[in-house]
Amino acid sequence: MARRRLKALADGADRVSTRLLPWVVAVMVFLSALALAALLAVHGSVATWTGDMERKLTVQVTTGDSAARERQVSAAAAYLRALPGVEAVHILADREILDLLEPWLGAGNVDGDLPVPALIDVTITQGATVHPSAVAARLKTVAPDASLDDHEQWLGRVRDLAMMIEGIAIAVLTLVTLATVAIVVFGTHAGLAAHRATIETLHIIGAHDKMIAREFQDRFLFLGLKGGLIGLALAAASVFIARRIISELGVGVLGPMTISMAELAALFILPLFAALVTMLTARFTVLAALRRMV
Repeated sequence: MARRRLKALADGADRVSTRLLPWVVAVMVFLSALALAALLAVHGSVATWTGDMERKLTVQVTTGDSAARERQVSAAAAYLRALPGVEAVHILADREILDLLEPWLGAGNVDGDLPVPALIDVTITQGATVHPSAVAARLKTVAPDASLDDHEQWLGRVRDLAMMIEGIAIAVLTLVTLATVAIVVFGTHAGLAAHRATIETLHIIGAHDKMIAREFQDRFLFLGLKGGLIGLALAAASVFIARRIISELGVGVLGPMTISMAELAALFILPLFAALVTMLTARFTVLAALRRMV
């Protein structure tokens, strides 16, 4: 009998105080999913970018004398090919260099009359150790107008940018979780206020605090899961659209930012997490409030 009465307690008078909770949780899960998707995309893409660039060296030969440039390029390439740990050496043709400049200067603004340095692309063998400073010093002896770029400055900036974006995403997830807890606490107190007289009567007839809290936590678990699924559906649609747009437009120096299907699957834990946070917050709020009521 007490059990049936408690079910009415959870589903009746407090419905007004909790009717918007699923939509609030949906918004929270939506924001969390977008933040988590951004976190996964940046983490995976930066790992790809830095992994590729860490194995790359670029040699630039700048001299106005075309004959001297050709000699220095040949000498530099021969030295690099003989260097231990070097997997491949590729001398870029003028057309390849102009194609690299086109995204920066705009289509149609690059022609063969544009003075460009000679470039040599060097790929380091996976796991090999090459000391750029020593290579650069030796390179100067065979090609005085050559300079070596190990991309370390660029990689450092990319890593710093990734850390900043990841930090923002983690902050968003934390703030959204705290906001959800605060909203659930408010809704739980409203439900307790609506049932205060009934709860006092149940206490008189011997109902335990945990029994009353269980009814609230079960209802809030359902509301949290419902809102979480709605938020996830909206976020999944947004991420899918953004993923297609980024895949189509993400060409150029850095390449596209993508999210694997395995990483997308991780987003499906968010409704469960939201439901768990909602349930536990409701339970502990009810228990704390009931202790004060006794």
